[in-house]
Amino acid sequence: MTDENSMPPSITSTTGFIGECNTSGVSSSTEQFIICCKVCGSLNGLRRCSRCKSVYYCSQVHQQVDWRVHKIECKKFATNLASKSNSTMTVETQQNHDRLLGKNGVTNTVNGVPSTNANGVLKKSTNAQQKDEQYKRLTENTMQVNVNLMENSLASSELRYDSLCKQIIRDMNMYGMCVVDDFLGMNYGLGILNEVHGLYAAGVFQNGQVASNTVDADVKTIRGDKITWVKGTEQHCQSIGFLINQIDTVVISANRMKDNGLLGEYKIRERTKAMVACYPPTGSHYILHVDNPNRDGRVITAIYYLNLHWDALRSGGSLRIFPEHGMGVADIEPKFDRIIFFWSDRRNPHEVQPSHRTRYAITVWYFDADEREMALSQYKN
Repeated sequence: MTDENSMPPSITSTTGFIGECNTSGVSSSTEQFIICCKVCGSLNGLRRCSRCKSVYYCSQVHQQVDWRVHKIECKKFATNLASKSNSTMTVETQQNHDRLLGKNGVTNTVNGVPSTNANGVLKKSTNAQQKDEQYKRLTENTMQVNVNLMENSLASSELRYDSLCKQIIRDMNMYGMCVVDDFLGMNYGLGILNEVHGLYAAGVFQNGQVASNTVDADVKTIRGDKITWVKGTEQHCQSIGFLINQIDTVVISANRMKDNGLLGEYKIRERTKAMVACYPPTGSHYILHVDNPNRDGRVITAIYYLNLHWDALRSGGSLRIFPEHGMGVADIEPKFDRIIFFWSDRRNPHEVQPSHRTRYAITVWYFDADEREMALSQYKN
């Protein structure tokens, strides 16, 4: 008798985009999830695992290649999905795709969130009130980088920042990403972690949401994190504020250095608030997506990790990046006091693999002024 786990389930046909996500502050616009083959990152001929409905493949060959790894999480995803749904999971129909995507591949506006067309270009609204709401969403969580604080920090430790900036410039040019360990040191990192624990205990975290008419079980197959947004100036968030200032310092300094390669192509003046995320230890994950597929202005994603003694072999939770110009994938363990910088656009599709231990991260997105202004101009009166 054949073991049901020895063979992968069938894979059902699907399409490229599955909808929009209101990130409640990330660029204050929408984030589209680009569905890609888990093995090679291809966007063509995609089919979804019929059992867990959480991963996608471009062919049965790639599904079989990944089955040894995926079969462990597949059963868990399918069980979680079934327990949260009142009906039996069935093969996704074209009607479901129309509900998620709208006809002709055009995503629907949800709760005043700007729509995009099939090419990821923001669609203008003909309604003045909607335009006002959309412009507010694009601006309400954007902050100017505090240049004065940045310059003071740079002066106090010029050699360290000079070395970090050169590392970021070199790695972003070569790989499209840069990983820095021991970014702040143990004491600062513990101070930030304590503040994050305090925020979580205060009950300010909310489930990450997908801005489409999906049921909760469907949302959980896309993202399982809980999030909150922090300026860094709030009471009991001084250490988080210090982290934000340090990230500002290296990003802006690298952007201003001479001979800084690709970074020199952008004018970075603004960023988002810090998004503090918690992944519960229940296999919570975030499926393959691109932060900025529709030119909303985000150019650099910076993620700082707060997980002491992390072992990805036991706990999972790695950030897996499928770099555009590289072969294979890059698995980044979310180790304590580690920070990663990478391009926010289509050059770096990425996912958070299932986490079996509570996982904390703080993310900040930096904007290119010209692209940002172009996105905002669509909704200015």
